[in-house]
Amino acid sequence: MDARTLQRRFSRETGLSLGQWRRQARLIAALEKLACGASVLEVALDLGYASPSAFATMFKRELGVSPSSFYAPLPDEHDSVISGG
Repeated sequence: MDARTLQRRFSRETGLSLGQWRRQARLIAALEKLACGASVLEVALDLGYASPSAFATMFKRELGVSPSSFYAPLPDEHDSVISGG
């Protein structure tokens, strides 16, 4: 089977191009690593990005927030009531 036939079949079966699927797979792996406490630098290099900046750009483009803020603790509702915020 030639490469183009494989790409068409993959796209037909998954609804994604190979590139889209690969980005989603890398994003899921990144989320798992970040959730386990890995640093952005560590995740970026583990997933093959040239730099943490390139990884952060992809992450923000896909999820709308930076990787460092994705798992940041949410403000405590009680604290914001007390502080007037």
